[in-house]
Amino acid sequence: MDTTGKGLGYYPAPLVIDAEPEEVVDAPQIAEIRLHVVTELEKAFLPLILRSHGTPAPVVVPTPTPTAVPHGPSKIGTHAIGDGGTTAFVQQVHDAGGTVALVKGLSFSYLCDVKQISPGTVTVGRWSNAEWEAVVPEGNPVTAAAGHMSVHMQQWAPYRDCVDYWEVLNEVDPDSTAGHAWLADFFKAAMTIADANDYKLALCSYSMGVPEYWEWEAIAETGVFAQAKATGHILSLHEYGWPLLSDMWGEPLPIYLGQDPQDPSLPRYADRGVLAGRYRHLYRDILIPRDEVIPLAITEANVAITDPEERAEVFLDEMVWYDDRLREDDYVLGMAIFTLGGMSGWDHFDYSSFLPDLATHIVSLKDE
Repeated sequence: MDTTGKGLGYYPAPLVIDAEPEEVVDAPQIAEIRLHVVTELEKAFLPLILRSHGTPAPVVVPTPTPTAVPHGPSKIGTHAIGDGGTTAFVQQVHDAGGTVALVKGLSFSYLCDVKQISPGTVTVGRWSNAEWEAVVPEGNPVTAAAGHMSVHMQQWAPYRDCVDYWEVLNEVDPDSTAGHAWLADFFKAAMTIADANDYKLALCSYSMGVPEYWEWEAIAETGVFAQAKATGHILSLHEYGWPLLSDMWGEPLPIYLGQDPQDPSLPRYADRGVLAGRYRHLYRDILIPRDEVIPLAITEANVAITDPEERAEVFLDEMVWYDDRLREDDYVLGMAIFTLGGMSGWDHFDYSSFLPDLATHIVSLKDE
């Protein structure tokens, strides 16, 4: 079956392999499959075909030893709904000779203060509006992008000199691979509009654990990362621990729909995470081989502990540990710890009492 020109999806196709069953039991054979389909179709069905002729011996994949060494200044930054002490924090670090790597704001006037104090700090802005920071992946993505960008740019215009990158959406998670590809086309159109109006975007803003590996493959196939690299846009992701940022590293990540996470053929990378550190699967397996690496901003990060006293016991150690992991990857711009200036519902994440310690840590790495 030839699916050329058809939309992203699943299509039935006959597959005939000339082999007697006894020839493949416990000795998997190489089968060449040529179909004009998305790569995930091949990955999803070939293992099922092989298993129908018997269970092959487990593939033993050695665990790689991390070789990267943390280097360069700290990548710790802040996420703030209101100022919440952000400006004073940036000033303290700047006066000591350091730079806060990243500040993300949901209101924008204090981002102008941040830029005035510390021009080297990367600023990311998101206009928080429930209607316009979401989108349903239906219809024409180009039309949808045009509508969103028209509304967003009206909000951005007074602050264009204060904000380096703008988020358009927040934690949109389509329920299908096709939906994620639609979203990529939405962002391709949004970038074209942004370029014409002298804005730079922080793409995606996916939530913790989103999307899946095979969805990233489909997203990359749209050309969204190639376009972003060519025109100077960046990627935005949210990473949290469960509950710690240092948890769930070295665990396998399924690479096709329906794959058992405990499939013995899955590689286990000690220096990659399933939640925090999940971005490394995207960059190392997809973007780097495709030569489509774009800067990454972790625009939300924290431990998933809501009790302030329990969180206080691990907060600093976890932030420093995660900072070291980000400092191993040159394409990472920084992380925005969620959140300062929180309103009701988010105030339990407030970490303003730790700002002096975070400042000390950032300054200690200023000459690295």
